[in-house]
Amino acid sequence: MNVDYYTLENDVASGIFRHRLEEELTSGFRDILHSGERLPPASHYASRIAQIVSAGSTTPFPPEFAFHLYQEILAACEHARAAVLGEEPS
Repeated sequence: MNVDYYTLENDVASGIFRHRLEEELTSGFRDILHSGERLPPASHYASRIAQIVSAGSTTPFPPEFAFHLYQEILAACEHARAAVLGEEPS
């Protein structure tokens, strides 16, 4: 997923970031599942994605925004994983 760091804060606040990430994750999770692999917990993916997004920023995120960003990433991972597995998101 391409992250536009100039609009990231607004994209997170509006839900656009979460929606786009969830769409990409759903597709990717289906591919993983169809290859015969098990899907790790959503928190595993969320922490890795948050690290990647944070590393791409030229400046550190304020702690409150970093927390909110992680929560949005985690929710996207949970919903995408649940959709692929036919479960209710946690």
